[in-house]
Amino acid sequence: MLEVGPKYAWSLLAATFMNFQCTLAGVGAVNARTKYNIDAPDMGTGRQSAKLTDEEWEDLNRSVRVHMNYVEQLPTAISSVLICGLFYPTLSVCLGGSYILGRLIYGLGYRKEAKNREIGFVMYFVPLLGLMGASVVGITKELGLHRFNWA
Repeated sequence: MLEVGPKYAWSLLAATFMNFQCTLAGVGAVNARTKYNIDAPDMGTGRQSAKLTDEEWEDLNRSVRVHMNYVEQLPTAISSVLICGLFYPTLSVCLGGSYILGRLIYGLGYRKEAKNREIGFVMYFVPLLGLMGASVVGITKELGLHRFNWA
């Protein structure tokens, strides 16, 4: 039976920081839409955006994509940090912190130029894979499936 100890609070903190960071990315998208006077529901691909220069359009869309990419990945990241934290709380917070740092670098790079997101992508995607992998290992051990001979 699983028991949640005080170390699990660190995984909860990592998940909370992920939520906060995603919200800040959303603020960045709203700020870009405000800067270019683009009203909802136009997200950079609608009729209002047609009045922008190519540079303005690209800047707006990079801001929106930073946020939307985070929204797309957030359920996987949060569920993985919380599941992993049940079994490996220290690993969970270390990988979760690495994910958060990678997301920060990804967002800052992407905002400047799309090609600048690559380092941040690797920095958040590798820890995400680690969180998912450790979650699977923890779950299979809890279920006793690691004792089976799968060959």
